[in-house]
Amino acid sequence: MENKKPNEKQIEEIADLLDCGMLCFYHRSTGTIESHPDPDDPFFDPEPWEDLMEKIEADWTNYDRFEKMESREAYQVMEKFAFSLDDAVFREEILQELSKRKPFQHFKMLIDDSEYRQDWFDFKKKAYIEFVKEQIDGM
Repeated sequence: MENKKPNEKQIEEIADLLDCGMLCFYHRSTGTIESHPDPDDPFFDPEPWEDLMEKIEADWTNYDRFEKMESREAYQVMEKFAFSLDDAVFREEILQELSKRKPFQHFKMLIDDSEYRQDWFDFKKKAYIEFVKEQIDGM
């Protein structure tokens, strides 16, 4: 059977799942996407995911695994978003918040209460799609 690569719609789905903290697996011969929460997460409950995890493990060589961004990479996306803004005052506010302890929390609070909230979601989605494409290119 021919090995497939994810199409644009699947890349977007994988990006969304990764952004939600899921681990994603693409089955090369069927073109299906499987996902489950990260087992390393301290709040992970394996019970509802056991069958899926066993299915993936049993056919491991036919799956490509997609990783979520590391916190360093996610931080860089927030920084790039700040630099993409024309609003110099808000850009400086973001950069100030990113320099504090708990930058993700501060960034989220600032963005959620701003007119740039949707711009941020769009920017982050594009960044995650590019991140998935980079992983595909490296496979």
